Parts: sequence; C-alpha cells; structure tokens
Amino acid sequence: MQTPKRKFDPRSWDHTFELISWWDAEKVRKAKVIVVGAGALGNEVLKNLALLNVGEILVIDFDTIEYSNLSRSVLFRERDTEGENYKAQIAVQRIREMNPQVKIDSIIGKIPHDVGLGVFRRADVVIGCLDNRLARLFVNRMCHKANKTWIDGGIQNLAGQVTVYRPGKSCYECSLGTSDRQFIQFQLGCPDIARRSMELGRVPTTPLAASIIGAMQVQEAIKVIHGNDDKLLVGERVYYEGMNNDFIRFKTTPIRTDCLSHFTYDPIIEVPALRADLTIAQSLEILRKQFDDPEAYIELDEELISEITTKETEQTHHVLAPKGAFNDQMIAAFQSHPNEEIVITDSFGELHADFPHQDISLKKAGIPPLHIVRVRANGRLHFVELSGDEE
Repeated sequence: MQTPKRKFDPRSWDHTFELISWWDAEKVRKAKVIVVGAGALGNEVLKNLALLNVGEILVIDFDTIEYSNLSRSVLFRERDTEGENYKAQIAVQRIREMNPQVKIDSIIGKIPHDVGLGVFRRADVVIGCLDNRLARLFVNRMCHKANKTWIDGGIQNLAGQVTVYRPGKSCYECSLGTSDRQFIQFQLGCPDIARRSMELGRVPTTPLAASIIGAMQVQEAIKVIHGNDDKLLVGERVYYEGMNNDFIRFKTTPIRTDCLSHFTYDPIIEVPALRADLTIAQSLEILRKQFDDPEAYIELDEELISEITTKETEQTHHVLAPKGAFNDQMIAAFQSHPNEEIVITDSFGELHADFPHQDISLKKAGIPPLHIVRVRANGRLHFVELSGDEE
C-alpha cells in the first residue's frame, strides 16, 4: 500500500524555532533575501536559509558546476557536472526539494551588469558569498544606492571572516587598503579589457570553513529580519581561524567622507511603462512625458563602448557594448595575436536625443531589467525605476 504524500505544514516546520523567545516565524516567512554567489559558501547559506523557512530567496551567480566543486558544495551532485549546469539553477532545484514552501529563483549573470538595482531594493537583506574584491565592491555600491544592509563572508583553508555593512555606518570600500584600491582601479579602468579577466589563482577552501562562516552570515541575516540591529556586526569583523580555534573580533575602518560608495538613490520614481527591452527612442519619449522636458536624458552607470583600436596594428573596429560585457573571447576576435593590447577610442556616457543608435534596447546599452537609472530632467537628477520589469 502506497503511503499518502504528506502536505507541507509551515507551522509544524517552524514549531521548534518558535520555542526561541524572540523568534517571529511570520517575519521569517515574509523575508526576502538575496544571495550573491552559489559556490561553497553560497551552498551553506542557501541550505541554512531554507531550513529556517525564509520566505523568498533570490540566487545570483554566473558560473557552471565543475567536478572540483563537489567536495565543498552540499547542494551539488556528480550528475550536475555533466553538460553545462549553472550553480544557481541547480541550487534552486535542491532548495525546492529541501523545503517546498520557500519561494526561490535565480538570475544567471553578474553584478551589476545583469541585475537591476530595483532587485536589491525589494530585498530585506543581501548576503555576499563572493571570492573577489571587485564583485564585493559592486555589491557594496548597489546596497548603498538601495539603502540595504549586506553581509559579507569569505573563506580560506580552515579560516574565514564575516562583516556586516550598513549604509551610513560601515562600508566595504572604506575598509580597502591602498594596494586593494589600486588593484580594483586597474580592473575598472584598464583599457586592455582582456587583461581584466585574467585568472589570478584560486584560494584553497574547505567545507568546514564554509559551514561555519555560512552559518554566521545567516545568523546575522536573521537578526536583520527581526530588527535586532543592536546585535549586528556593523562596523566590526569576526575572523575565525580553525587550526587554533581562535575567534577574533575587531573594528573595521571608519567610513570616509570621500568614498564613492556613499550615494543613496532617494526618492525613487517608479515608472511602470519603462522596461529594459524598450528601445532608447521609446524610453526617452516616456521620460520626456514623465518630466515634461523635451531634453530629458539617461546617465549610464558605465561606458558604452562604440569603438576599439588594436594598439600594434592600429586597426579600428566599431562595436556597441557596455565596457563590463567584454571578455577574453570577445576581444580575441579583434587581436592579431593573443597579447596585442586593445584600447577604447570612442564611447558614450549618456543616452540622449542625439545618441546615434536609437533603435537598440536599454538592455543592449548595459541597463539590466528592473534597474534604477539616473535621469537628468528640468535641471535636476532623478532616480527612475524600470518598474515594468517587476515580474
């Protein structure tokens, strides 16, 4: 005789947690959490969020699963290494199996080129499970713009660290040293785009450190969800060293007044008629009517490259792509040999009435769905959301 399938009962699932005096199961079930990175650390964070019955989770990652990931990733299986399986998609499948009550989805892409700021705006807290400084910088800036708390974690060997960043109180970019800043500026500004994506070597990690640091990150996220702000690691960092079982807690660098991250978009104007798949001409027309200004235009977050030149052969090529979208594969098509340097010789920073490619979409110009764009109209700066992308 077949056993009837038991219907999921969120009350029964949360029963043990509700024995904690301050636990509010309803707040947890309604919470919206973004997890950036679905590697070893991201696996642990997602697993913990699902077990705690967090209501809505969005996973952001662009990478595919390799066999070497299996020894450190609780959500991946050997069959996931066959073909091209994205970490975020497989993680979503496993979380749904673990807790069908959780609403979870993924974005296969990179921060910030494929994820609109409006996505961050709708979250209660962001958890960073990243392995490089540039990605952390982008998350930090987006969280400041959206006025959201984010929890950074990092692991290496048997060690790891956790820090909570909250706009106005603590900041990742402020904590960077001189060498870190120089390296990031090189990555952001280097005209030889192929050099930006070179592999700088991998950091050895263990599932032990991932378990500990991932648990601490989710613990901090639960505090944010409950409003226990006085208990958060804001302005502090916890460093765990597993070989000697040492926990070290210390203050992070005070926020700097000249930091580029300290810029919050406020107020935000929602425009349901705007979507990333509209052409620039259509979008500008909507903005002209919205602000009653025939000269309204959009300021781009990053350069839209229209022309590149090979340095040795001095050949010029016309392209149209956001700077961050270039990679080794794309740039190799224009090189006479693998090490030939490529320089940007023409680009755009604004989308206005005189922009020569009015028929391309906002997305092709580097503006992702549900983004919040900066619009100049009537002599002022406005923050406009592409609210038509909300679904």
